[in-house]
Amino acid sequence: MAGAKHTTVFDVSIDDLWDVITNYEEYPEFVEGLESIEITKKSGKDTYAQYVVSMFGKKVTYTLKHTESPKKSLKWTMVEGEFFKSNDGSWALKAVGDDQVEATYTVDVGFPLLVPKAIVNTLTGTQLPSMMKAFEDRVKKKKKKKKPASKK
Repeated sequence: MAGAKHTTVFDVSIDDLWDVITNYEEYPEFVEGLESIEITKKSGKDTYAQYVVSMFGKKVTYTLKHTESPKKSLKWTMVEGEFFKSNDGSWALKAVGDDQVEATYTVDVGFPLLVPKAIVNTLTGTQLPSMMKAFEDRVKKKKKKKKPASKK
């Protein structure tokens, strides 16, 4: 297992961040390497989604079960996949102001064979801060679109 955890404070509201985190089908629009996501099943607080990512020059498909605790946490676990042995993680959110959220992203990925440590570090550690920044940028971009144009 290769794990990583990153905490940062986003300058966005918890409501807006939650909306972006739980809109899985839009992830490919702003998450690097993510080709597509298809929601395959919804049941109560659980959403199953099939992911297709591009890595190591090939497409990898896997399905995650996401369990939502609205505006508090989102946890996922892999239910099937062709490359990873496992893929578990979470978002933990805590409002720290009107328009600030402390967000902690945790991921544990099991690889099927011996993968060089440099590759594991890149996949699970180095890319985390930039991926989290992409979520924050997405929230800000969506918020801008919602604001009505001011009249002069």
